[in-house]
Order: sequence, then structure tokens, then C-alpha cells
Amino acid sequence: TNEKCLKIELATGTKIAEFKTPVDPSAQNRHWGYIACADGLLFGSVLNHEHTNSPRYGNIRLRNESVLLFVLDAKTGRMKWKYEPKHSIRNNTIAIAGNRIYLIDRTIALADRITEPKPDGKHRSPLKPGEHPAGTLIAMDASTGNILWQNDDDIFGTQVAVSDKHGVLLMYYQAVKHSFFKLPSEIGGRMAAFDVKTGARLWDNKVSHKTRPLINDDIIYAEGGAWSLKTGESISWDFKRSYGCGQIAGSTHMFLFRSATLGYLDLTRNVGIENYGGTRPGCWFNAIPAGGLVLVPDGSSKCACSYQMRSWLALQQQR
Repeated sequence: TNEKCLKIELATGTKIAEFKTPVDPSAQNRHWGYIACADGLLFGSVLNHEHTNSPRYGNIRLRNESVLLFVLDAKTGRMKWKYEPKHSIRNNTIAIAGNRIYLIDRTIALADRITEPKPDGKHRSPLKPGEHPAGTLIAMDASTGNILWQNDDDIFGTQVAVSDKHGVLLMYYQAVKHSFFKLPSEIGGRMAAFDVKTGARLWDNKVSHKTRPLINDDIIYAEGGAWSLKTGESISWDFKRSYGCGQIAGSTHMFLFRSATLGYLDLTRNVGIENYGGTRPGCWFNAIPAGGLVLVPDGSSKCACSYQMRSWLALQQQR
């Protein structure tokens, strides 16, 4: 974590500028959290320094809640606007599309927080897993910060994603394949969709999936199911990978994931899951489809698993 965001020239690596969070340099909460750049705007948030959590390891203190959202001019760094939540902003509930920014303003899930260890060496959470009140889903004009609509009717999710093309905002819990990577607040089992113009709920389903949903055109894919983005209706999709944890990364025509080795599913060919052997993707996801390539930074250098190629890979389609 750091209070500076660097602007770097892509071709040379030269630092062009650096931007600080719009708070007093002595403030406890001053580090950057969420960061995104779209349409000449730099979106950022100020992390909550006190709220630390970890889905598995007590000595790794992650921060996933923010006390302030702000927007800067990406060229000059000039402040455009800022939003101070009534409660808190979970970074995974921020989404940007179509010159709008969406977020959920919600009380912090204290059950996720790492507390100081007790004499027995174990950490204690202040609340039981289910004690996490619902929040308010808010849509704002990205250029001005003006609130376009808000919905406080049973806003349960811990993550959102948006399709500007189809005008749908998707809300859900973060899903993981192994329970020891799961925060207490990630209850799971539910997914809902909203109209981006009005905030009206389009559908609300009970679901069972083990990875983050991927919006691919008008279909939602995840390990454990696929659904219509507009209606929530279930779509037949048989996805069975080999062992291994981690999420699915996707592009328009290809999904990448761990399936013992590097697994991939080409949506243009009906041949099922294929593998690129000898390498082990990371426990979250580090196989990235971008610019016609598959980029795989090493994810096994500190792992006890026996895989031959502990190196970075860049894969290109055969011509």
C-alpha cells in the first residue's frame, strides 16, 4: 500500500507523473486502494487502514474496504469530485462503464477482520459470519459524481460487474473453490441483476458456483453454471476441469484456468478443455488473455508442487 499512484509511459517505462490521494499526508487513511482509468478520468479510493483481513493466513493483512472514493483528471491530476460513503465501500463492489460508476455503500463485515491473537495463538473475529447488514447500491455520473439512482432493497452482494452493452449490472458474492480461501462475509449461493438506467432489480437467483462469474456478451459463465445475463435463466454448460484452485480468466473467445496444469477452453471450437502442460498457474489467477496473447507470470516458484517450467510464459495462437 502507498499514497502515490505513478503514471508511466508504456513504451519507455519513464515516470511521467505521480498522484497522491486527496487527504492530509498525516492521515491514518491515506493509501490508494481501488484504481482504474477510463475516458480521461483516474478513479481511486482511500483504503481503510484499520480493517485488515485474510482468507487464510493471519500474518497476511489485506485491506479491501475504503473510506473515500475520488476521481482525478488523468492528465493533470486535478480533483474532479469525491464521494464519502455513509458507511464503507468494499473495493470489489466498484464498477465503471458507460460514463457511470457503480458501488455499494455498506457497513464493514467485522467478521472478516483480523484481530490480535489470543493466548492460544488464534485470531478471533468480533462477529459471527452472518451478521453483515445489507447496503445501498448507487449509480453516479462518472464525470460529475452526481447520483443518478440508488437502491437499498436487500443489497446483499460483495462484488459487482457491469455490461454496458446490455445495460445490466450483476451483483453476487465472491466464490472460491476451497473454503479456506473464503472470508466469513462471502456467504455465497445468490446472484442478482439490475437495470443500469433505473436500478430496478431484473432477477434474483439462488445459485451454486465455485468461481467469480464472467460476463461474456449476454451469458454469465462460472464453474458450476451458466445463466442468461438479461433473464437469469439457466443455460446448459458442462465445465469440468481437473484438480486445482483458482479463478477463471476470460476473453471473448477463450477461458483460462488451472486444471492441474494450464487449462484453457476455446469457445470457437467444440473440443472441451485442453491443457498446456509443464506449468502451474497460481492459486488465484495469473493466466491473462490480452492483445491476442496468453500471458502467464510464474505462479509456482514458492510452491511445493512439482512442475517443470517455473518461468514466465507468453503464448501465441498457431498460424
